[in-house]
Amino acid sequence: MLLKINQIKCHVGETLSPCHIAKKIHASPHEILSYEIEKESLDARGEELVYSYTVLADVKNGHRYLKRKDVIEGKKEIYTAPAPLQTNQRPLVVGFGPSGMFAGLLLAECGLKPIIIERGKCVEQRTQDIHNFFANGKLLHESNVQFGEGGAGTFSDGKLTTRMKNIRVQKVLNEFVEAGAKESIRYEHRPHIGTDVLQIVVKNIRNKILSLGGEIHFETKLNALEIQNGCVTAAITTKGTIETNHVLLCAGHSASDTYETLYAQGIQMIQKDFAAGVRVEHPQALINTNQYGKFANDPHLGAASYSLTYRASTGRGVYSFCMCPGGVVIPASTEENTLAVNGMSYSQRNGKNANSAILVQIPTKDFDHGHPLDGFQFQKELEKRAYLDNYAAPCMNIADYVAHSKSTKLVIPSSYPRETILEDMHTLFSTKVNQSLEEGFLNFDHKIPGFLHHGIMVGMESRSSSPIRIPREENGESVSAHGFYPCGEGAGYAGGIVSSAVDGIRQAENVIEDIRKKQH
Repeated sequence: MLLKINQIKCHVGETLSPCHIAKKIHASPHEILSYEIEKESLDARGEELVYSYTVLADVKNGHRYLKRKDVIEGKKEIYTAPAPLQTNQRPLVVGFGPSGMFAGLLLAECGLKPIIIERGKCVEQRTQDIHNFFANGKLLHESNVQFGEGGAGTFSDGKLTTRMKNIRVQKVLNEFVEAGAKESIRYEHRPHIGTDVLQIVVKNIRNKILSLGGEIHFETKLNALEIQNGCVTAAITTKGTIETNHVLLCAGHSASDTYETLYAQGIQMIQKDFAAGVRVEHPQALINTNQYGKFANDPHLGAASYSLTYRASTGRGVYSFCMCPGGVVIPASTEENTLAVNGMSYSQRNGKNANSAILVQIPTKDFDHGHPLDGFQFQKELEKRAYLDNYAAPCMNIADYVAHSKSTKLVIPSSYPRETILEDMHTLFSTKVNQSLEEGFLNFDHKIPGFLHHGIMVGMESRSSSPIRIPREENGESVSAHGFYPCGEGAGYAGGIVSSAVDGIRQAENVIEDIRKKQH
């Protein structure tokens, strides 16, 4: 009988075994026929450092233990892909970030042989271009931290944290593991892959799609849609016209030029709130001590992370986002003479600094001038304000920012690969955003002592989410054109690798269902 068993304790350094499970429910170890970890979390509150597990266990005579504490009958849910189709129709996927990757993968698995176009380069060439940009400041408009195979998430921490309760999450994690990610991402509390491993994973998923008959065309950009009688009939790209009745738009949150083109063609878009702020850096040792206490130097523990939220007197939320333990702050611009930054960690998370975005909510009233795409212009204005020659980054000590004092020397060296220049960071933001940030920093210093006086801020962090949403029907189609399916973060329906991938899967299911209906 399958049982779901919670709160199974295991000392850090030990490996969970049938003995731990049997002890929890007062059974004999030989009655634990098999088990699968569903969730793992670290508990550092007591005198000992332990992991707490939830498992699904096949237990002999399991009904005997149903009345035990933390035991209920278990049920294993498995994602079931739509049945394969036989058709000559080939959907087009625009963009090969998480939503495009998983949309393309599911379409390929169902026999539809999708055509995928990506404006950037394959991950191998993209990686070299990005490293060159970090080293010499040479920005390539179509091959950078935002554009290219794997999307923006490939050059982040590869964080897979999500609050979604959706069976498609299982599909996403299983595919990542099959493609080379560690097994533990299936159950870790804050799973991550790391940008170095994610580059391998992305390539392997690409090869799986190709093996199933899909096509992937890099350095190929969508220029326009062909729409006849309200239905998509083709896509015009920089490499020619592709005839198709189904286009899945997975262009990401930074493809403002693509959204401008589509809006001009009559695709409805609406403004939505987004967020802006800075990257903060602290010694990783400070974060470890705060999170792990006396266990901070335990060799079994990795670099600690944090999650912080605060509601400012302005009414705006202030929060940490994309926290990168042991990571680096990187330039993430897509246009010349603008600066956007992001955070990135490698799989080992062994850098000296922790970094995180600290963001303030930007409501539409801050940028609304009557056009649906005003948010993109607002982002660009922020990034122009932050730009310094050769992609140097403005920076400041957090304590000096709160005290409205000039920083003369950073309290810790920044991990940013280009030059950093001491600036008054107040000049980057409006009064309300500055007030919100200042209040947030003061609050966070109570939660993490030393946050103020041992931290620095680097700007501009402006690409955490899309400032638009492309409205869609219940069947996933755009309200403006049949056969056009907006997907993922750029279309306003996701916020991170996993949720974007899940939305890509959901939209691929919608395309498959549409094709199936029209066959009958």
